[in-house]
Amino acid sequence: MKSYLQTLKAEHHYQARYHKMKENNKTRKDLTEEQKKEVPAVVHPVVRTHPFTGRKSLYVNEGFTTGIVGLPEDESTTLLNELYKHSRQEKFMYRHKWRKGDVLMWDNSATQHLAIADYALPQRRLMHRTTVAGSPVF
Repeated sequence: MKSYLQTLKAEHHYQARYHKMKENNKTRKDLTEEQKKEVPAVVHPVVRTHPFTGRKSLYVNEGFTTGIVGLPEDESTTLLNELYKHSRQEKFMYRHKWRKGDVLMWDNSATQHLAIADYALPQRRLMHRTTVAGSPVF
């Protein structure tokens, strides 16, 4: 399976994620044509190699991946669902319970993350972005 996955490419599209969010929030406005042009679909390998560590990782996610290039839709959907299920295993997860003074760092290029609003307003997150050897690091 690892060898097979390394031959595949997947299409990713922000608009797919936006439409899913819109289904959950009916007050969200449609994207304008100008906004759609700013976020075109892109194709990436299903398995990507980390630029610094050389480690391989899956590069698909339920929010943005819309299909496997060259596979019939039903096969693409089945394979993607298997990969999503694999990625959601407890052994790959880290959950953080925030405490005052905590600092959390992650490699945004090799992490799927989901922010859960488990804090009350007016608490805020302060996020910094930096660049290492020309690659953005958050």
